[in-house]
Amino acid sequence: MDVPAAWTGSSGHLLHEQWIFPPVRDALAALIAELDTAAPPGLAGTRTAFRQQGQAANVKALAPAQQRKVATSQLLDLRAELLVAVKLLRAGALMKISKQTPDFECSWQGNEFGIEVTTRTRQEVGAAMHDLLEEGLSGGPDVGVILIRSGKLLFSENPEETAAIADRVVAAIKERVAAAAGRPVTGSIPVPELGLTAMLHDRGPLCRPGMRVTYELPLTYDKWEYHWEMAARQIRDPIENKGRKAYGLPSIVVLDVSRLGSAGQEPADASWTSKFQDELDACQLGNLRGGLVVRSELTSEIIEPLCWRGEQALAPAAAAVLLGGQMPKAA
Repeated sequence: MDVPAAWTGSSGHLLHEQWIFPPVRDALAALIAELDTAAPPGLAGTRTAFRQQGQAANVKALAPAQQRKVATSQLLDLRAELLVAVKLLRAGALMKISKQTPDFECSWQGNEFGIEVTTRTRQEVGAAMHDLLEEGLSGGPDVGVILIRSGKLLFSENPEETAAIADRVVAAIKERVAAAAGRPVTGSIPVPELGLTAMLHDRGPLCRPGMRVTYELPLTYDKWEYHWEMAARQIRDPIENKGRKAYGLPSIVVLDVSRLGSAGQEPADASWTSKFQDELDACQLGNLRGGLVVRSELTSEIIEPLCWRGEQALAPAAAAVLLGGQMPKAA
């Protein structure tokens, strides 16, 4: 499905890159087409922002792996806003898309309110190293790598530091393979800064680019507890930063955590969503009247609520227009 040139420009937009997953491009195109048809007030500003922020030239100075990572993150940040806009549009609640705060000015059943949208992305350290090692070994050698947890627990690390550590590990792997001179490669490479060890094994039938590295998810209760507690802490800054802004309408922030650790993949239940609820309850909302933490699949238009805190008067309106009436019960 094509995206209009008004949204991408004539060339150079990230959506035109070959490595963009086609279903993700199609899902974005469908949201854009629906907004174009309805043409709500303020849409021109959204088109301009999408066109400017998605230019490939913005990330050309980065290494190829980082280009894809940063570019994809930018596109998915934009997608979160488009999805909320379409939900509000379908409910008949969207009055205006604003360049200021809140992002969306709404009216529903006599209630006027605002919706501010933001996202939080933070890769778990094992997943981050997996991606970097896959990139570093994409051209060979054909060796298998299993990342296991060892030593200290760590949720995440600075992306630049993680990338430098991955470069070191890739270099060490290539040295091991070269020294083996065609013999099976085994052994391990410790990565103490990240609490990981890279276990090497000889190539197998599936050892090819994109499938050379696997990583161990947290397996024990204490490791999962740590993961969720650290992931939940990541929501405070984006919520409190939004709370420091001025709002012309009673407004809530919608925070998408689809790319925060394992929050986008694990089945939602109280064993971990309660950690997010506790953190949300502890946030300083400032000028906001509420906060809603959600997730969504990249090719789905369903917004799944994880936790909510806010003024009771705003809950029914927000739930009806964004979630089809399903608002999680606040603690």
